[in-house]
This record gives sequence, C-alpha cells and structure tokens, in this order.
Amino acid sequence: DQRQLLADQGVYAGVEYTICSLTLANSSNVESLEGLPLEERIGAKALIKPAYPLRKHLERDDWPVEVLPLEDVPLWLSKETYEAGTAVGTLFFSGSILAVAAVIAFFVRFAYVPSESMYPALLPGDVVLVSRSVPIGPLKPKVGDVVFFDPPPALEQAVANTEMGRKGEAAQSKGKQFLKRVVAVPGEKVGVRRSEPYVLIDDATKGEGDSMKTVRFDIVGPYARPDVFPDDSWERAASALKRGQYFVSGDNGYRSVDSRVWGPLSDKYIFGTAKWVVLPMNHFGPIKGGNIVEAKTSQQY
Repeated sequence: DQRQLLADQGVYAGVEYTICSLTLANSSNVESLEGLPLEERIGAKALIKPAYPLRKHLERDDWPVEVLPLEDVPLWLSKETYEAGTAVGTLFFSGSILAVAAVIAFFVRFAYVPSESMYPALLPGDVVLVSRSVPIGPLKPKVGDVVFFDPPPALEQAVANTEMGRKGEAAQSKGKQFLKRVVAVPGEKVGVRRSEPYVLIDDATKGEGDSMKTVRFDIVGPYARPDVFPDDSWERAASALKRGQYFVSGDNGYRSVDSRVWGPLSDKYIFGTAKWVVLPMNHFGPIKGGNIVEAKTSQQY
C-alpha cells in the first residue's frame, strides 16, 4: 500500500531522482539536510524529478513533484550507495548461479555418441544425459545400465599392441570418453564364448540336477576384425570380477572394442550412467535395453 501511495506521488522505488530544490519549514532553501538538527529537518519539502526518462506509463506531466523527504519516503539512498548495493546483490546472485551450475556439472553431464558401437540403442550423433554414479548403495551401476567412462590404461594398451597400433594407424583413445553397457558387476563370474559375454549366475538349479546352470548372456555378435586382437578376447573361461570391477560391452559387438578385449573396467574410471537420449528430438526418451537374457542350460561353461 505504501509503495502505491508513493507511486501516486511520483516516487518510484529504484529510480534515481534529481533534487531540484530543498526547502525547510521556515522557507529557507538548503542544499542538503545532512548535519541539520532533527527539528529543522522535520517539515522540509523537496521538489524532485527522475534523473532520466522513464517508461511511458510512469511519466508524469507535473514534474518536478513535491515530497516531504522525512515523512513521505521511508528510505533515501545516495547514487553511490545504491550502485554499491546493486553490485553486491549482483555478485551474490551470480555466485549463487555459479554454485548451482557447479553442483549440476558435478552430478550431470551431456555426452555425444560418436560411433555405432551401441547400435541400436544409441545412434551416432545422439546426445545422452549422464548422471554421476556413486560406488555405494543404489547409485552403483547395475546390469543393463549404460555407463559413461574414461578409457582405462588396459584399453589403450590393447589398441597399442595391435598391428595398426604398432604402426601408429589406430585411433587414439586419449581424451575421449566411452559409452558401454554393463554385463556383469563386482563378484560375478564372467567369460566370453564365441565372441559373446556370459555370466554364471549359479552353478546348479535345485531339483533339476547338478548339470543345469543359470547363465546370463549378452548377445552382441562377433567383432568385425577378430584377428586384430588375441584369440582369448573372443573365447575364455569365466572368472570372478574383483571389487569395483565391471564387465562392459557394446550392444553392437561388430563395432565395439570393450571388456572382451581389454578386460574389466574399474569403477574409478566411471563417471556415471546414461538413462536418456535428449537429442535429436526424434530419438528423445529413455535408452533402450540391450540383448541381455538369462537362461538355464546344461552346457559346460
């Protein structure tokens, strides 16, 4: 209500005014009320007008307007004080925005899909939203999650040991980050048969004989050039993952160099998990699941 009363008088909050004249109750003109006793300042009148043009709906035809500085206006600030306060407020607001942005950047990241290694779930050119993983509780990567990670030294070494790597013709992984699907988590026994990862869920199913096993398969298909990497990349017995180790593979095994080649991925290289495709808009939505299935089998693994 007071703000509206002041506006009706032509006094707008946050507007810089020029004091045209300042008259005391005894009709004497003064330059300032500063330093005067309170009894002399009471009843003083000021003629004021904005120091710059205002918006059309705020302009008046009767500038300058008369106000009682002590009685009508609850607070006067000098230009210097107002600008200092504005600067402090702006700095505080900017700092708050930067702090929020830093927190978001710590927990969230956007990642670009550069290749076909995760086809058909992800296509080259897709942009995915990645949220940071924490290696404890429900925030740890789970089987089926797509993780975003820095290349471990084992990946770089595996590529360097190929014929193309020795000739310096292989693509460099330094400075790049990758997206792969989690096939097995710490403590699980994982191996590779005919280029496809498998996980031994249990050794025997009660009531069905000792020969039956529950096995998780990741149906990814063979690599385009299996001869480039050692034979045990595509055929090896199951072994248990250690604490903090994950077995990851691309959905499109034909185009993916993954844990089949360079072994388990340590959680220290994992930034987080990708859940959503955000661009392009015709791909927007949750990332599709991979070809991970569980089955009972009597085959030896």
